[in-house]
Amino acid sequence: MKIISMISFMNRGAGAQQALMRLSQQLILRGHNVEVWFLYRKSDVDTGDLPVRFFFDGTLNLARLFVLPFRLVRAIRESQPDAVISFLPLANTLGLLCAWLAGVSVRIASHRAPAYTYSLPMRIADRILGATGLYTAIICVSRAVRQSFQAYPPNYRSRLQVVHNGIAWNASSATRLDARRKLGLPATGFIFVAAGRLSKQKNYFFLLDAFARTQNSYLAIAGDGELGPELKTFARGLNLGGRVFFLGALERQLVPDLLRGADAFVSSSLFEGQSNAVLEAMHEGLPILVSDIPEQRETVVDEVTGEEGALLAAASDTSMWAAQLQRLIENADLRRQLAVSAQQMVARRFSIDRMIDGFEQTLTPARARSRGQPEPHCP
Repeated sequence: MKIISMISFMNRGAGAQQALMRLSQQLILRGHNVEVWFLYRKSDVDTGDLPVRFFFDGTLNLARLFVLPFRLVRAIRESQPDAVISFLPLANTLGLLCAWLAGVSVRIASHRAPAYTYSLPMRIADRILGATGLYTAIICVSRAVRQSFQAYPPNYRSRLQVVHNGIAWNASSATRLDARRKLGLPATGFIFVAAGRLSKQKNYFFLLDAFARTQNSYLAIAGDGELGPELKTFARGLNLGGRVFFLGALERQLVPDLLRGADAFVSSSLFEGQSNAVLEAMHEGLPILVSDIPEQRETVVDEVTGEEGALLAAASDTSMWAAQLQRLIENADLRRQLAVSAQQMVARRFSIDRMIDGFEQTLTPARARSRGQPEPHCP
């Protein structure tokens, strides 16, 4: 099939963007003709050898937003794809509306975060378009994300499917010491690592407060964002100046080095879709502490066996977080147990092949419906 993979914006460190590019690369390896379209570009990103197009450089204003639909419809008609797969609210709504206007028969929206995180205009538009059948299928990155749409109309809910993220992990070839030197981290000592945008979602003020109550450890945070200056000031106010390292947005090739240099991984997010960063830490075999929210629990707890591949703690209980952080520092046996469980769980449940299979199985029935053909049976 000829496929356009469309996402709202290009920006360093965006997890949905990495998932879309990973999906596109794997679909190409399976013989599909895929282009990746960004509606606008916030910053440059290494897209490898993917065929990439963006429509505006910089953020969207009202004038650009008015022009964008005309450009999109024209570009889609010129490309004549068999299908459009979209990630994030603007691409889901405006992008798939334009795909419908351009005559594309397969239009798949993918939700990467819970419904309540969308702006009100995006929620309204998404609800209407999904309920009226403009989306031929709707893929949610987790069961928790799917659950967030349960109050939507039946015609919307009937199109919901779950396809978890999958990671094609390439571990670092560096030693732990070399990885730390490369990133400017202490050569010795226990290092916690966190990764993600410096935004409210990631709950870093809470994490810093909990970390300040621990001893004999460092914290390295990879990511940039609007809260960067405030977080650095807050860390200094907690007398963490020598213990916390703000690394900024790392190039993708440095992420394996970051995890290789770590002793444990932490994620204090208030919400997620399904965290790529957590999956990467599981592949690396790191002991992990995450916030006890449905999206994270779904990733690190095996729903069949009940096995836990990470520690979980409420993202509002500072004392509990501090105690769990200190527990990881002091208990080597616990760290080894969590590391083994995490690696086994991610290989068993979240392979890249399972992710691509899920999208392909959604593409084929949607294409059959659009052509009035009987759907193949997908076990």
